Amino acid sequence: MSDLRAVRKAAGLTQVQLSKRAKVSRFRLCMAEADCLELRPDELEAINRTLKPGMEKAARIAAEFNAPKRPSGSS
Repeated sequence: MSDLRAVRKAAGLTQVQLSKRAKVSRFRLCMAEADCLELRPDELEAINRTLKPGMEKAARIAAEFNAPKRPSGSS
């Protein structure tokens, strides 16, 4: 599995959603995820811009999940 696929899934997007939002063809995304095609710099920039909010949200959720838990009932 390519890094692009892992990041896209972590951001909670399907190929179709990412394709539409980044304005990159779904075919090119699919081929890039299968490591059969190298995306152009402008495509990578558009994809990164599109994925950034979802990745920031995933990072916040992970940080909250991994934060030390306070014992209940103590002040």
